[in-house]
Amino acid sequence: TSQPDFKQLAAAHGIELDKDSSMLRAGGADAEYFGAMARDDSGAYWMLRAPRRGDVQLAGRQEAIVLSFVRGKLPVVVPDWQVHTDKLIAYRVLPGIPAAEVDPLMGELIWRLPQSRTPSAFAETLGETLAKLHALDVGAAAAAGIPVMRADELRSRIKLRMEECNTLAPVPEKLWGLWQKWVDGDAFWPGHVSLVNGDIYHPHLFVDADYRVVGIDDWSRAEVNDPALDFSLYFAAAGREAVEELIRRYEEEGGRTWPRMADQAEMYYWASPVRFAAYAMKTGDLSHLMNVKNMVHRYASMLEDSGYAG
Repeated sequence: TSQPDFKQLAAAHGIELDKDSSMLRAGGADAEYFGAMARDDSGAYWMLRAPRRGDVQLAGRQEAIVLSFVRGKLPVVVPDWQVHTDKLIAYRVLPGIPAAEVDPLMGELIWRLPQSRTPSAFAETLGETLAKLHALDVGAAAAAGIPVMRADELRSRIKLRMEECNTLAPVPEKLWGLWQKWVDGDAFWPGHVSLVNGDIYHPHLFVDADYRVVGIDDWSRAEVNDPALDFSLYFAAAGREAVEELIRRYEEEGGRTWPRMADQAEMYYWASPVRFAAYAMKTGDLSHLMNVKNMVHRYASMLEDSGYAG
């Protein structure tokens, strides 16, 4: 479907955008939402998101529950949805700037952080935020309506998703073997679960001029699950050394760790096709289903090139 007329859509929800059309910029779009950032006639800036499909509308209601639960309990700002309907989600732009942005043409990250070494303020504040998020009461999260996985269910769900992925696109032997070694390896898996954001990724992390994390956008994948999930996309973007440093900071702030936590975060990266296959099956989108095969073979090829053995 085509991008909606955000000016008209905003007006229908009581937000009058600036008459200067250059103050409306498409951006932040993904597979779930059309997105734009715009200035209203009072000079305030808004993020506008329009669901692409009906299942995204349902997911939005779930995300709203999460945002309500975490707001005010973390040392960062989270979105405050001032408009939430099946047609539009609108909230004021978070403070700061994203730590990275996705190049819409190349799909690569455009970094706002220095790349020679992750600024200590960034790792410190993100570690603190994740420690506080993961310490939130799981029972209270469940009572609020947030989905909960038990620690003893983690491996059974990932095993099922591996089989589904293998059905959609037969997984090459070396990659499949690594997945089996991971899922059967007791030391990888935590004995506890936490409320996780599920999508801790540099474009969703807003930083101030000193590179301190001041806001986190996108809570659509939040649930009670394996805390290592919140380090997996960070690994994909920043590498193993950065993940180990973040986990060290996290532990200093009271985060609960285990010896192979960094390995667990890395294994979620190597199992990315499993997560994508589950997403493709959920949406039923033919292009996503066809891309599962491409993703499986891309990760199998990267594994061969890396020499990684788990």
